[in-house]
Amino acid sequence: MIKKYEVSEIDCAVCAGKIEDAIKKIDGVKSAMLNFIMQTLTVEADEAEFERIEKEIIKAGRKTERNFELKKI
Repeated sequence: MIKKYEVSEIDCAVCAGKIEDAIKKIDGVKSAMLNFIMQTLTVEADEAEFERIEKEIIKAGRKTERNFELKKI
């Protein structure tokens, strides 16, 4: 299943790349693409895993950007 999110509080493209790389390493994530310009994140994973994965995405994002926010579209 693929889900799309709106992200906020990402200051630069380099930070976005770091966050995307961290998300791709989360267990269960098949693919992830963070678009810095559009401030969107697209994640592919098994539907049953998304609740856990969303929490881990927020943790990963806040390691780079302390105020990182994730909102379902």
